[in-house]
Amino acid sequence: KQADSSPQMEAQVVVFVEALKQVRMGFFTADVWRSFAFVAAAGVLILLFGRKVIGKVVLITGIGVLMLLDQWTVDKRYVSNEKQRGRYLQWEDDSSADMPFQPDAADDAILKAEWNPAAEADLQAALERLKAKKQHESGRNKMVTPAENTLARYGSLRRNSHFRVWWLQNPFSDSRTSYFHKSVGGYHGAKLKRYQDLIEFHLMPARSHIGDLLQGRTSMQQMDSLLAKEGVVNMLNTRYIKYDDKAAPILNTNALGAAWFVDELRWVKNADEEITTLGTIDPARTVLVDERYRDGLGAAKAIADPSASVQLDEYRTNQITYTVRSAQGGVVVFSEIWYGSDWKASIDGQPADHVRADYVLRAMAVPAGEHKVVFKIESKAYTTSRPIMLGGSILVLLLVIGVVAMELRPAKAEA
Repeated sequence: KQADSSPQMEAQVVVFVEALKQVRMGFFTADVWRSFAFVAAAGVLILLFGRKVIGKVVLITGIGVLMLLDQWTVDKRYVSNEKQRGRYLQWEDDSSADMPFQPDAADDAILKAEWNPAAEADLQAALERLKAKKQHESGRNKMVTPAENTLARYGSLRRNSHFRVWWLQNPFSDSRTSYFHKSVGGYHGAKLKRYQDLIEFHLMPARSHIGDLLQGRTSMQQMDSLLAKEGVVNMLNTRYIKYDDKAAPILNTNALGAAWFVDELRWVKNADEEITTLGTIDPARTVLVDERYRDGLGAAKAIADPSASVQLDEYRTNQITYTVRSAQGGVVVFSEIWYGSDWKASIDGQPADHVRADYVLRAMAVPAGEHKVVFKIESKAYTTSRPIMLGGSILVLLLVIGVVAMELRPAKAEA
């Protein structure tokens, strides 16, 4: 749009695009000729072998040299010995590889506000493990550096806290936030379609609302009032919103936590109704569930119970454990993404059904009393395929051994 209103800018864009085309065409042409040369060289070796000018050893050695040259020339584009001011241009320092990001003022503010005794105990254990690992080093390398200490501190906080952070400036193409915190955003080339729908329908509009409010003189009361209406942001347990890496983040007191009981269970006909209705409800009180999951919840009823509580006890990548307490039982919503049948749920060790709720989350009926609810990954496809993969690998290994044995076996004397 800006280019349309400025002929000068449009001309600059055209020149840039044309130059980019020429550069890419040059790379393509050079690679085509390079590939042709390798193919031609391999063809000559095969021709000479076919005419019995060279033997098998020379043929295999020649093709091996060509493969090595091919890999070497490509690899040198990315890792080379070129230096500038005494530093390698394409090499990465060990310290940069170990800690590619540095915490900013907003990260430090979150760390300070959320630090707890469990995180401190975890940190001391992590530092002891790190020291033991570094015992074989010499000199100063035996010591835990300040950077390593900082990284361990953030790791301990992640393992012993249960909230998410949202980086407003570039939330869904950013990996930095996830390096230090559990994040609402992040980046991966393979996107979850449902979560992408949630981003486009609800999170991006919420981002615009928060950004617009930040443009003016915003009071904490105004921001809190706005966030109270952003139900999707709250159901994702978004406790902190970063908008400036040099400023303290916004504390969202409306975040719903790791899990909660709801007062109302509302059925919807399909996914379209579910995602559009999601913007009109308060997820703290109402949960939306697709009609197809009626069997999963059975005759469960959502009952208002101010004394009911859900506590997240343990969070691992393959298992999550909660303690659920209530006087009358009811429906619990968990602020975790629904991945389907690969995640199995249990109540006090007995299998239990859980369903998709609020378009992307999980919900289940929990009876009255105190119970342990556990979600655990038990992928049937993975467990079934493991012995098949092992058997295939063993078969390939036996074939290789057989071929080598046949080649090394002395040839029988001709009759």
